[in-house]
Amino acid sequence: MPMNPRSVLLSILLWCLAAAAAQDKPAPKPKRGPQPVPAPDQFITLQNRVQLDHATLHRDFPDLCVDRDGVTWVVYIEHDGEAGTDSLVLGRRGDDVLEPVTILSTPGILHQPAVVIDGTGGVWSFWGQINAKNVVTLRARRFGDGNAGPEIELASSPDAGNSFVDAATDGSGRLWVTWQEIRPAASRIWVRHLDRGAKDWSAPVCVSTASEGGNWEPRLACSDREGAWVAYDSSAAGNFDLRLARVTPDGKVRDRALTTGPEYEARCSIASDGDGGLWIAAERGRRQWGLDSRGHENEMGMNAAKRLLLGRYEIAKDEFTEVPVPERGRPTPSPDPTPGLAVNLPCVAAPYGEVWVAYRYFSNLFWRTALIRYLPESKAWSQPVALPDSTMGQDRHNELTLAPDGQLWICWPSDHRQTKVPGTSAVYAAAIDTTVPLVAEPEEEIEREVTRLPEPAPYLAAAVTPRAGGDHHTWTIGGKTYRLCWGDLHRHTDISNCRTGFDGCIVEAYRYAYDMAKLDFLGTSDHTDVGKAYDPYEWWHTQRQVDVFYAPGQFTSMYAYEREQPFPWGHRNIVFAERGGPLIYIKRQLYRLSPWQARWPVEPGVGEILPAEVWDLLHRYGKPCAIISHTGATGMGTDWTRYEAFDQTNENLVEIFQGARVSYEGLGAPQPTVGLRAGEPYTPSNRSNDPRFAPPGAIDDFQAVENAPPTANNGVYQKALSTGKRLGVFASSDHISTHTSFGGVYVEEFSREGIIAGFNARRTCAATDKIFVEFSCGDHLRGEEIRLSGKPELTMHIEGTAPLQRITIVRNEEDYHVETPGGESREFSLVWTDPAPLAGENRYYLRVEQAGGNMAWSSPLWTHAEPGS
Repeated sequence: MPMNPRSVLLSILLWCLAAAAAQDKPAPKPKRGPQPVPAPDQFITLQNRVQLDHATLHRDFPDLCVDRDGVTWVVYIEHDGEAGTDSLVLGRRGDDVLEPVTILSTPGILHQPAVVIDGTGGVWSFWGQINAKNVVTLRARRFGDGNAGPEIELASSPDAGNSFVDAATDGSGRLWVTWQEIRPAASRIWVRHLDRGAKDWSAPVCVSTASEGGNWEPRLACSDREGAWVAYDSSAAGNFDLRLARVTPDGKVRDRALTTGPEYEARCSIASDGDGGLWIAAERGRRQWGLDSRGHENEMGMNAAKRLLLGRYEIAKDEFTEVPVPERGRPTPSPDPTPGLAVNLPCVAAPYGEVWVAYRYFSNLFWRTALIRYLPESKAWSQPVALPDSTMGQDRHNELTLAPDGQLWICWPSDHRQTKVPGTSAVYAAAIDTTVPLVAEPEEEIEREVTRLPEPAPYLAAAVTPRAGGDHHTWTIGGKTYRLCWGDLHRHTDISNCRTGFDGCIVEAYRYAYDMAKLDFLGTSDHTDVGKAYDPYEWWHTQRQVDVFYAPGQFTSMYAYEREQPFPWGHRNIVFAERGGPLIYIKRQLYRLSPWQARWPVEPGVGEILPAEVWDLLHRYGKPCAIISHTGATGMGTDWTRYEAFDQTNENLVEIFQGARVSYEGLGAPQPTVGLRAGEPYTPSNRSNDPRFAPPGAIDDFQAVENAPPTANNGVYQKALSTGKRLGVFASSDHISTHTSFGGVYVEEFSREGIIAGFNARRTCAATDKIFVEFSCGDHLRGEEIRLSGKPELTMHIEGTAPLQRITIVRNEEDYHVETPGGESREFSLVWTDPAPLAGENRYYLRVEQAGGNMAWSSPLWTHAEPGS
């Protein structure tokens, strides 16, 4: 009887663990060329495996090197949740254990370390650390002769971070280090070197030469005695492509493109094969990555269709040749099958004419590590195999290192999760026995050509050229000048329980915000409770990444999360100006067991923490924050009629539109994406047959109601206004969607505190593209409440990104006055007086519709007629 594939794989993994304990010797040089197909139980062998774990301390983000005496060194970040700090720790393998040797950093907030042996045998560690101005700086420290030398600051900028570091030593013993200077749409890649035995580092050299776009996550390799190679990716062409730079000790740089196709190609690794070539592995994703994509289908996500890219750069010929990768690098048969087959963050090594790639793949519940081998001479592939004890979050690297004795080592982190619920992270290191042949990929499964994906369907009726990143609107009114800033505060990552394999990781969200959407601010907002609790260490890591991507004056990253309380109370995104805000879980018992209960306690009991208690907790927290309600009219929305009292100290905005769904402005209100084409006349008759309008009852996207209760109509934005809620508008993505949700806020000061102040003053707009919208009454901006002695005189100015087709003044939730500019004009200005205001309160807001289907909405003005006027 044939064995079940799952049983076969389980037997293989158990055999691997037993073999790891039985073998402890360097790997001899294997033979080149094709190898016979082995029996299924001869899969992969891990030697000298060690791990470092702790009951409460998280060990994470390891890197590994091996010195000339065969000693294995591992550097990693250790997080102490009770103290609320990270430390950089250098560990060493000895007597079959991995043990800490010394702490290299002062306690703080750390990012992505690297470790390497220099030409004199010293161990150099590099890492990013947040300074007193909340900007990440690049640090370095050498350990040798039993002691750690002084800490060195290798790179800092007052208005940008410096991190994503990698390092290597060339054949002459010269130490090289590369890193990313992190700027929105303008990140640069830098290199410095330290000559063997020298005390002073060279001056920094910029190796990224493209004049436009951002450059990301460099990786470094050395092939000879006189220089280094830096592989990285760039958004200069409007999508992410791979590039390769050669830098010599005298500072000369030759930078060239490796890939130029329309697909996403990024997050690479590089290794020299010692035979005149460099092997480069990377992720390859969908076309239009990070550009116009509306909805929340998995095939549109940042991880959609991700597969491995592998190729060899022949130095003498200056040629890069890709190798077709079978099955997208997916373990087959997989112990955890899932649609999408997403892979990411490959690391490549090239020992003795072979190529090994370690990478992360999505296994339906979490991410884990797989290994795969390629034999260039025979063009033979092994089948991938999952690495034991390697489950972890998506944005964790696996590092392959070739030791001087020929052994191939791997280090990785794992928190041992068996579901999406994280555990306490530990670090591992092991040598891979490269002499044991892997199971060969069947001939019929081998791809003959590098596959390409088709162009996705267009989002709009007519193409729109995005605004440049520096195209900012300013508005002077009432003696003050305001800047319009665009952002997104509702983007999920793999930390959330839903769409884990497709939303992307935190770094990908910031890649999107920096270089594709060209936003001014972003906060990833993962769920607190649904399916799993948002772990305090995950919240720490989210905030760590917020700090990494903070660029004062250029980009303002925000601290945010989502409380997914169901209807009738509704999901809410909580946004903080400072790190350390409390995770206010929905489940009362979760919060009472959390670290925040000691400082901001809630009463004992069962059930949920409802909005009134959330407002009270944020009052006691006492620092700048804002609440943005989820779009309404679904099971995630709010029944605005259920609130007897509504505290608007911090809750002043609601998402009127999500790119993942539709506009929830009101029943029968226009919807984006179909739209009028340029020159097409507008006729307001017979809305029921006009596809731009949502008919009554069709209140969710793609004819799906998302478990909305019968009273969901009470969740639309216009219902909130009619029940007395003073709520401005905002737009966000939620899941999957990109480049179709822009939340705007007019700020006096471009800072976290300034953005929060703009939110709470309701100086906001919502849009599907960066449409500039001014709306005021005298010197009063949108969002304000105004007492008038006469008729309201409303001033508007609109600058669109396509011809403007219709501007509607909505009064008291009814379309009251319509302007149809027509023609090709993208600008419109009007001073309009309400000829017949109603007695008492009148609420006015703008709805803007463009040719092609893009739309925008302004927050309202609330006017009140003075008695006798």
